[in-house]
Amino acid sequence: MRVVELVDVSKIYKTEFYEVKALENVNLEIEEGDFAVIMGPSGSGKSTLLNLIGCLDKPTSGKVLINGIETINLSDKELTELRRDTIGFIFQTYNLIPTLSALENVELPMIFKGISKYERERRAKKLLGIVGLEREMDRKPNELSGGQQQRVAIARALANDPKILLCDEPTGNLDTKSGEQVMDIIKEQNEERGVTVILVTHDPTLAKYGNFIIRLRDGKIEGIEGG
Repeated sequence: MRVVELVDVSKIYKTEFYEVKALENVNLEIEEGDFAVIMGPSGSGKSTLLNLIGCLDKPTSGKVLINGIETINLSDKELTELRRDTIGFIFQTYNLIPTLSALENVELPMIFKGISKYERERRAKKLLGIVGLEREMDRKPNELSGGQQQRVAIARALANDPKILLCDEPTGNLDTKSGEQVMDIIKEQNEERGVTVILVTHDPTLAKYGNFIIRLRDGKIEGIEGG
């Protein structure tokens, strides 16, 4: 099943004085269960592409389809529901709420979905166990290492059982060992639960985790390896 499809997608950012073509006529298909790695130099359009797939932005032209749904036709409410129910996000900066414990941070997406307190706590504890943080669930983000914070962020991204996991430089702020632990968790979700993973990175050592690599340059797909 095709979970992501981009058809002739372009994205242009305009200012008063100039315009920037972030993406130009991109065509891409990602199947359920794929682990796609998007690589390219800074400014190649990697994060723009991920934002369009994640429905955080809309294309200037072309079509973005998630599970066969053309996103450009959706209302803001429908886009919010699609992101909430289908897509998990992991960013380079962990984006945890500093006043909340690890457990409460993981519960947060489930609150927005209207899940009961009992079920939220049960699932959050299970997810923190999966990422190896069952003993740190009551700690605030500033009491955790960078690697631990990113593992909380992964647990939070999995809270609503997403079918697609979007990862934007998830190891960018981590040391080598913590980065490997984070990638092993992401790969496990892909292999054992069939979660479709789309990972943006400039780090060539992460390419080994994917089953195909999309190379971007100057807003265009330069080549696709594997798949």
